[in-house]
Amino acid sequence: MKKLQISVINTLKSLKKQEVTSMRVAGFGEIMLRLSTDKGMMISNSTGLNVHYGGGEANVLISLSKFGIDSRSITSVSNDDIGDAIIGYLKSKDVETKFISRSEKRTGIYFLQTGSGNRSSKVIYDRADSAFSNMKIDDLDIKEALDGVDIFHFSGITLALSEELRSLTLKILKHCKENNIIVSYDSNYRAKLWSLEEASKATFDILPYVNILSAGILDAENILNMSCEYEDKYEKLNYYYGEISKLYPHIKHIFSSLRENISVTVNTLQCNYYSDNKLYSSKMHTIDDIVDRVGGGDALTAGILYGVLNNKTPEYICEFATSASVLKHSIKGDANLVSTEEVETLMNHGVGKIAR
Repeated sequence: MKKLQISVINTLKSLKKQEVTSMRVAGFGEIMLRLSTDKGMMISNSTGLNVHYGGGEANVLISLSKFGIDSRSITSVSNDDIGDAIIGYLKSKDVETKFISRSEKRTGIYFLQTGSGNRSSKVIYDRADSAFSNMKIDDLDIKEALDGVDIFHFSGITLALSEELRSLTLKILKHCKENNIIVSYDSNYRAKLWSLEEASKATFDILPYVNILSAGILDAENILNMSCEYEDKYEKLNYYYGEISKLYPHIKHIFSSLRENISVTVNTLQCNYYSDNKLYSSKMHTIDDIVDRVGGGDALTAGILYGVLNNKTPEYICEFATSASVLKHSIKGDANLVSTEEVETLMNHGVGKIAR
């Protein structure tokens, strides 16, 4: 009887694994060419720049792919060698590229001046009139692009790029609601792309369709126009997240990170995750030697989505997301490339000896 019970348990575990790995997440957003300086160099005195590719949604998809989740990119790239390289990059990370359209418009670029010590990093955008920002409502067969998709993920950056993209996104969200597709939204406000007033209006338009929300204290106060008398940051988060849940009861998961910048290369990081009217806070991690901070928030989001898809406990989701983000800071480039096992090792054992 005991052998039979073990066999049944193993079968159920196997079925659960198959169910989870067959889940699919689609991301809708721009992926750009990134040109960055070496550490200790500024753009003004650099004679060479390092090439990477990145974008919030693409970073989430790549991380989820490393966690065993099927990932699909919906975007548009230039019809040239750079566009070819972007598609090749995504394919090499096992992200589905069938719904990437090609355009005669350019690929967006961003320059990263890598900070060091007390000198902050700096981003310069060169993305105007890009292939993705010129996507139109008729450019995408939404039904086909979202066929078999369980979670649709996008960010405020997508909404910021054009009025047409906002209209297309809203059309996608309506399709998601009609077809029970979970919607994940990262506020991801970028002051260089649009104003707080524009971001606020667009956010209120899309929140009725959102189920998983990444938003912090500043998002609640500056974009959602909330306020409270609490001074403690955890009390603030608990209050704001509670109010969001009351206004939008379909939003079941809300999260953000808390970070202290001791220097450019030394930060503390913690995830705060709200579910079922309760705020969960992860362990506070100290990151002593940051290799690349870009994409840390996307790694956190991917960790949350992985936990939600796997029906993990709130405590697990919170710790897993934080550990995933912490590990991303050790990797050059925009995307997190660690496996589930590597994240769980940090969760359960901390920094230890070499895995042999």
